[in-house]
Amino acid sequence: MNLFIESIEGGTYIAGTGETKVDTFFLDKYSKTLSFQCINNIKLRVEGQKFENVWLKQNTPYEEMCGLDSSTESPVIRLDWK
Repeated sequence: MNLFIESIEGGTYIAGTGETKVDTFFLDKYSKTLSFQCINNIKLRVEGQKFENVWLKQNTPYEEMCGLDSSTESPVIRLDWK
């Protein structure tokens, strides 16, 4: 199983698990997608769980805000998760 983290507006992150993409997002008690203020909070949430890979998808509006063409895909990087 892999952990997928995605940055969204305002320095907030959402996360979920799956094999090749997110199959299950982390949800709050109201069944809404749980958001995190930092990656360390995600680490605390999944403490003790093992993942094959941890992926971070960075959604940033900066290119568009600066007048540049926005890229078609957000960068995805593999995190060293220890």
